[in-house]
Amino acid sequence: MSEQLAETIIVSNKDVSEYALRVIVALRNITENEVVVIKGRGDFIEKAIDVYNEVKARMGDSIKLVSVNIGTEKAGRRYFPTIEIKLTYSA
Repeated sequence: MSEQLAETIIVSNKDVSEYALRVIVALRNITENEVVVIKGRGDFIEKAIDVYNEVKARMGDSIKLVSVNIGTEKAGRRYFPTIEIKLTYSA
């Protein structure tokens, strides 16, 4: 089964709860083979993990962790570490 990207939530300066709400809304609007990605880069990797933990605490077993990808991204001359957390929803 191939997964389709429904939405990518890029974590930056806003509150964790605001991103968690965006993820929950996105998860509730996806179809069976779609995923929502929480993405953090550089200093926001920890916040992206906090967003996942808050979504998991609010939604419990109705969300499924599809995968976690860790890598690097080039921006200008610099490289930044990244994390992508893919989630799906089952009612």
